[in-house]
Amino acid sequence: MTDPAAAAATAHRLYWGRVLSATLRMARDVDIAEEATADAFLLALQTWPERGVPDSVEAWLLTAARRRAIDRIRRLVRFRERVPTLATDAAVTATDVGHAVVDSPVVDDDELRLVVLCCHPAIDQEAQVALTLRLGCGVPTASIAAAFLVSTPTMAARLTRAKHRIASAGAGIDLPDDVAVEERMPAVRRTLHLTYTMGHTAGSGAALRDDDLAAHAMRLARSLHALRPDDTESAGLLALVLLTEARAAGRIPVPGTQVLLADADRAQWDVALMAEGLEILDQAAGSGAGPLVLQAAIAADHARAPTFEATDWGRVVHHYDALLLAEPSPTIAIGRCVALSYLAGPAAGLADLDEVLELVDLSGYPYAHAARAQLLERLERMDEAAAAWVAAAGTARTDAERSWFEERSIATHRGPPCGEPARRGS
Repeated sequence: MTDPAAAAATAHRLYWGRVLSATLRMARDVDIAEEATADAFLLALQTWPERGVPDSVEAWLLTAARRRAIDRIRRLVRFRERVPTLATDAAVTATDVGHAVVDSPVVDDDELRLVVLCCHPAIDQEAQVALTLRLGCGVPTASIAAAFLVSTPTMAARLTRAKHRIASAGAGIDLPDDVAVEERMPAVRRTLHLTYTMGHTAGSGAALRDDDLAAHAMRLARSLHALRPDDTESAGLLALVLLTEARAAGRIPVPGTQVLLADADRAQWDVALMAEGLEILDQAAGSGAGPLVLQAAIAADHARAPTFEATDWGRVVHHYDALLLAEPSPTIAIGRCVALSYLAGPAAGLADLDEVLELVDLSGYPYAHAARAQLLERLERMDEAAAAWVAAAGTARTDAERSWFEERSIATHRGPPCGEPARRGS
């Protein structure tokens, strides 16, 4: 017999974005749609233990969310004029469940539709990304805050402002025409990339990875590529996600632990995902490559190398140089510093890294400390390296991440220096 609580948890991971998107299209109000969707999942926890898990979980949740949305709209005076226009939807969703809803499940690209909707021009790109992570993927506000290096209350306030701005846009909540959708694509791609990154290296909690979020982002990247097959950057996004995910098993050989890229067992890498990613990248690569294609090219350089020592670090640094011109970023700059250290030596890499850290305050970013710790280890400055690992542990976002940094601090006092730090997206 299906465990109702487990079924509800699985449904939340699989269907949150799709149910919310469908409810939003009907309710045309972000707050109402979000609250109604949350109500539907709460109702599932309350009723499924007694009545059993329905045969069509997604249809049940969609029906429940739409009912709650209609109830909320009816209770709000400012939405009274909408009630007559909802009569047809109410009749279908609240009293005729056995026909329209059960036989017509949410379409497969509803989650991607929600991403496009959240990338509304009324809000800035950072808010677009954050709102999509919260609404479309169900990522906790604390995790989103960690990804943006801000406090949880600050991020909560930003999310509230973003929802209010979209709500005030009125008809702008509809999916725009093809031209407007194309204008939103940079924000959509950045959102999906960050979503995958937060799955690849979790932003909060106990585990190092969030497998469900990573898989969710990979599905959306595939959908986006199918929607825009000729878009070079969408192809670059999918290639980057596939090539990074292909190395996941070698990065975390045992649950709760991770190894450096230099120490990864490349036999554990997913050959099929790697081949798919390389093929997509080969089709997308060319002159005028954008940031995602360039990041995918870096991932491809690692994928093609039979060993860590065989990595073409000159090509990697070249790609980083182009990437920094296209999209200046302190985290990308850190990646270049590490790559440079394998091309020109750890002293050169550390000098570059210290310059980056002087220009930008990354004291709250654990992998900045981790990168510095690795370079100091390779220079055999063990006391300084240990202190840097302690600093990384002090800014860690997850329990497993913190434990790993603490172990690395201890390890600086025994054994030879090791290789590259496991950066976000590495």
